[in-house]
Amino acid sequence: MKRFLKICAFVFLVLACLEFTLHIYNPFSSRVKNGEIILPKNTKYVLDLPFYQGLDSKLIHTKNSLGFRGPELSVNDNLKVICMGGSTTECFYLNDGKDWPAVLGSKIKNDYPASWLNNAGMDGQSSFGNLQMLKQYIVKLKPNYIILMCGLNDMGLEAPSNFDENKSLVKKVYNFLEIPSTILNITRAGKAKEAGLNHQFIADISKAETLKMDDSSVYKRLENEQKYLAGYKSRISEFAKICQENNIKLIFVAQSILFSDEKDLYSNTYLGDLKTGNINGKTRAYILKMYNKVTFDFAESKNIPFINLNARLPKDSRFFYDGYHFTNDGSEISAGIIYDEIISKNLIPEITNGNNP
Repeated sequence: MKRFLKICAFVFLVLACLEFTLHIYNPFSSRVKNGEIILPKNTKYVLDLPFYQGLDSKLIHTKNSLGFRGPELSVNDNLKVICMGGSTTECFYLNDGKDWPAVLGSKIKNDYPASWLNNAGMDGQSSFGNLQMLKQYIVKLKPNYIILMCGLNDMGLEAPSNFDENKSLVKKVYNFLEIPSTILNITRAGKAKEAGLNHQFIADISKAETLKMDDSSVYKRLENEQKYLAGYKSRISEFAKICQENNIKLIFVAQSILFSDEKDLYSNTYLGDLKTGNINGKTRAYILKMYNKVTFDFAESKNIPFINLNARLPKDSRFFYDGYHFTNDGSEISAGIIYDEIISKNLIPEITNGNNP
C-alpha cells in the first residue's frame, strides 16, 4: 500500500511540474481556451520558409493590438471592414500586406481613404469559431461590414468541446489545466492532418500522391456528409442574425480550393485523383460544393450578398501552395475578384457612390 501511495505521489508530482511548465511555455498552445478565443495581440512571427515557387523565402507575419492582421484602428476611420474565416483567410504563410484581406483593404483604401480593413481569420476556424469570434470580439468593434469566407473547416464537424458553454466549477478547473488542452491540441492536429486540411506544401503537383475512388465510394462519402449540413446552416444563420441585430452588413465568400474534377491549368495534372487526407480531390471538391451551396441558398433567402470565388478562381496550381491555401499570386487574384464583385454589385456603397469624405 505504501509503495502504491509513493507511486501516486511521484506521478502527481511529475504531472504538477509538467502543468506548471506548460503554463510558462506551451509549444502546443491553442488559440481557444476556457471556451474563449485567445488572440495573439502585438505578436510578430518571423520565419524562414522552405523554397516554394509562389511564396517568399522570409516570412514576416504581424498581429496588431487587436490580435488581427492589418493596420491599427484610427479615430478617422469611419468605414470599418473585417474579414473572417479560417486559414484561407488568415493566410499565415503570406507576408504582411500579401494576404488577400490586406490586398483587398489596399484597393478599398484607394477608393475610400477613411476606411479600415482587418484580417480576423484564424487557422482552423470553423463556423463555431467564427460565431465565438463574432460574439467575443467583432461586435464590440462595430464594423460596418463583415466579409466571411467559411465552410471548408466545417466538413464532418461535430460541436467542438472547446466551445462548451458549461461554466460549472469542475469545467472551469478543467479548462484552466494545460495538460488536457495540450492533449486535445495534439489530437486535433492529427485529425487535421488525417483530413488533409493542414498546411502541406506540394513542390510538384504532377508527383503528388494520388488516390483512386470508385463512384460508389465517392457517393457514400457525400451521403455521409449530408448529416452535417443542417448544423452548418444553423450556425451561419445565427451569425447572420447577430450581424443584423448589430447593424453589420454581411458578405459571404465561397471558399475556393485547387482540388476539382478537372485538370490543373498549369501542369495539366488531373486534380480529381490527388490524395487529400483519406479521400481524393474530386470528392473533396464535391463536398465543398455542398457547403458552398448551403451558404448560397441561405444568402439568397436572406438577400445577403454572396461572392462565388470558387467558380471564378481558375484551377491553377500556381495560385495554391497546397490544395487549399493561396500563394502570393493566388491571394492577389482572389482579392481582385472579390473587389470587382464588390464594385460591380455595389456591395459597399460608400466606396462606389462617391461618399468619400
